[in-house]
Amino acid sequence: MTTRATIMGAEGVDGLRLKVETTKPEESTILKKLGPLGELISSNSQPFPSGEALEKVAPGSSEIVMVTTYLDEGLRVTRNKDRSDDDVFVWVRVGEFSGGNTASL
Repeated sequence: MTTRATIMGAEGVDGLRLKVETTKPEESTILKKLGPLGELISSNSQPFPSGEALEKVAPGSSEIVMVTTYLDEGLRVTRNKDRSDDDVFVWVRVGEFSGGNTASL
């Protein structure tokens, strides 16, 4: 699943306030196992308006602050400010550093 968000602004020196917009299965391992049928489903599925759904359940819940707690040329560790012990995200740069491709773990 890939969730897309809009950067609303900076939060301190190491955080970004994000607003969740949509969620969509992209590069799903389950869809890949379905072969051409999975590719058809993936390419034709519309993103789910997850930000809108979150707002209907609890106003303000689609906005979060992500704080970067470690950063170097090949690794970034980011945490949800409100749930720093639970929500930890690690991104590792894939391939050449100049390529800019990342993979989240």
